[in-house]
Parts: sequence; C-alpha cells; structure tokens
Amino acid sequence: MDDRTVRWLRGAVAALVFVTAAYHLWWGFPRMLVYLQAATALAGQGIPPDPRPFLFVGFAVAVLAGPYLVTRDVVSLRRAYQAGLALMVLSFVAWVVWHETGHGALFTDLPAPETDAGHSHGGTVLHTVYDHYVTEPVEGVIKTVELTAAALFAVLLRNDPDARE
Repeated sequence: MDDRTVRWLRGAVAALVFVTAAYHLWWGFPRMLVYLQAATALAGQGIPPDPRPFLFVGFAVAVLAGPYLVTRDVVSLRRAYQAGLALMVLSFVAWVVWHETGHGALFTDLPAPETDAGHSHGGTVLHTVYDHYVTEPVEGVIKTVELTAAALFAVLLRNDPDARE
C-alpha cells in the first residue's frame, strides 16, 4: 500500500477513534460524577450503580492513550493497531451483550426492563442491532463508527509497512 493511502487511513481511523472517545466521555463522565457523589448513599442501600459510566470513561481513556503512547515510542504501531481493533470490537460486543441481557439485569438482582426508550428487545441479536439503529440513532451512528474503525485498524494492521513485524 502506498504512503499516501496509509496516511489517509491513519487520519480516518484517528478521526473515528476521536469521535467514539468523545461520545463515551460525553455520555459517561457526567454520570460517573453523579455516581461518585452519591456513592455513600447507594452503597448504604445495597443498590449497585450502573457500571456503564465508569466503563465508558475507562474505554475513552484507553482509546485516547493509544496515539499518545505511539508518539512516545512506548507502544509500537503494530500493537496500537491490534489494541485499537480489539477495543472497537470489544465495545461493540459489550453493547450487544448489555442489550441482550436485559440492560445489565444479568449483573444484578434487579428484573430486566421490558422496554427502554420506546423499544423492546426480542428476537435475535440482529433485531436488537436494527432496533437500536431505528430507535436510538446516535447509538447506531457510534456503533457504525466503531465497526468502521475496527475495519480500518484491520486494514492498517495488514497493509501498513511501518506496522510489520
């Protein structure tokens, strides 16, 4: 693959990674602060907090750490592509698992909600994905961004001459 194409793909994947990290920080950080402020009250009642804000912020930090670590020669370009690919796929899989297990009811003693934001989960994983694209378009866009970033990481991992072993 020529240098121009590799540079373009690197720029595209960097933009996609920034978009998904920004979304996860935008959604997770304020909620994380609310949970941290109310931690004593929630712990006293035995109510587990929603883990997503903490996971979202951790995910965003991990994703944004990649370019920093590459530019400081702490992580090789190849390892960064592998980690980026893994993180994007993990985010998508975690999103599917969250929705297929009743919005985290699997992890608590709370009953699974029957509906959420005007949609219900029934049928297959593909139905869940489609349902969210229709009822939660922002989630659909972010999941598309993540899957596109994963695909670009895979292409770069295979074709970037600077990422060869």
